[in-house]
Amino acid sequence: MRRGTSLTPPLGTPLARLLLVAFVAVHVLLVVGPGPTSPPVTIGALAAMTAAAAIVVLSPGPGLNAPRTLAVVLLAVGSTAAIIPWLPATGWPGYASWPLGAGTFVAIGLSLRDRTAAAWVQLVLVTGLCFLWSALGGASPLSGLGLVDRHLGILLIGTLFAIGLRRTARAHDALVEVRRAETLERDMAEAELAARQEAVQRVLADAGPLLRRIADEETFDEAGRNQLAAVEGRLRDEISLAPIRSDALDQALTAARQRGLDVQVLTEPELGNLPAPTRIRAAEWLAGQLDRARGGEFVGRVVLRGRDVRVSATVDERIEDRIIGDADG
Repeated sequence: MRRGTSLTPPLGTPLARLLLVAFVAVHVLLVVGPGPTSPPVTIGALAAMTAAAAIVVLSPGPGLNAPRTLAVVLLAVGSTAAIIPWLPATGWPGYASWPLGAGTFVAIGLSLRDRTAAAWVQLVLVTGLCFLWSALGGASPLSGLGLVDRHLGILLIGTLFAIGLRRTARAHDALVEVRRAETLERDMAEAELAARQEAVQRVLADAGPLLRRIADEETFDEAGRNQLAAVEGRLRDEISLAPIRSDALDQALTAARQRGLDVQVLTEPELGNLPAPTRIRAAEWLAGQLDRARGGEFVGRVVLRGRDVRVSATVDERIEDRIIGDADG
């Protein structure tokens, strides 16, 4: 199945089905009454052309697969081949040549379904049948050409219309993609700004009382100094922990600093591209290490080594590390 675009003609819609009904009704009226062909031939030709039109109109999707395209061409050409031998050798055949017009509309449908080559193959085969009819009837080739010359022009116009429509559709889809990307980028920027503002508010909520105590020249005891260290650490965390930030890790960091632990956690900006489950596991592992640490210096790291995501914790020269996943999650 060929891939279509957002502006592909609405074949397969209720309106298209209504046009198919109109197509069948018009050609039923054209074949009713006396004519050069026998009724069984006429009915068979009409059934074949109706089946070809139905495949073009009712097939799902904007494109048409190869088997259905081949069926349409064979049905349309077969319908025309059944009627042409019965046409009068002299003079304009009138409505008796109805398969030529019907087949042209089917060919235009093929072109709209992005099967332009098949549409022209169909009309070339029909043109060959017309030349054969003129040769067998003793008429000049111009007689055979006269049956299809207008249909060649109609299909050319239909083909140019279909090509222009596809180009317009591609340009439209490209514009939609650009706007979608711009909207996504704007939403991400707004979300990032909101997250930063929320982080600032959290820090100010912690730092406000301490700043007022500093302004009042108060003397800090050990607990106060630990609280200052915790606030200062949170300021660093807003930058360094952005890729793996979580409430559980924030709480573990704050609690560790308030216990007097000197904490640093180092990450890499590329960690922000990791799948969420991997980042959550990294944050949970560091939070667990922080909860077990008592006093001294704690240095946590989350780094990429090739495709592996490695976490480590160094507490007073004692190192624990592990691989918690890869870049694909």
